[in-house]
Amino acid sequence: MNQLRCKVGDLAITVCAELPQNLGCIVHIIESIGIESWSTFGDVYLWKAETLPGSSRLLHYENADGSFEYRRQGPVPDILLRPIVPPKGFTEVSDWLATQCAMPSDIAQWVAMHCDYQEALRKR
Repeated sequence: MNQLRCKVGDLAITVCAELPQNLGCIVHIIESIGIESWSTFGDVYLWKAETLPGSSRLLHYENADGSFEYRRQGPVPDILLRPIVPPKGFTEVSDWLATQCAMPSDIAQWVAMHCDYQEALRKR
């Protein structure tokens, strides 16, 4: 197995997903689940992650019977995530965000709108 991209406490963004609704979702990594089988990816390292407080985004999961679940918190494979790294001069993403106009929920809302726009373009 390759080196993990994320760690507990990180903010991360989903950069790949089988369900397009999960693309661009900003999550907080809250604990390690470990290696488990995941859809068509096989055995992967999973994190327990949660969407940002104040965000309307939910994690989307498709069950074996084709039904869907929508949750604030759930497993996310490390291979589908990229950590959000603070700019030079900051040790924490939250410290950097505090200096910006947008707060985390605003960023999550922007990413959600962008994903909706991208999905609409794909349907054309």
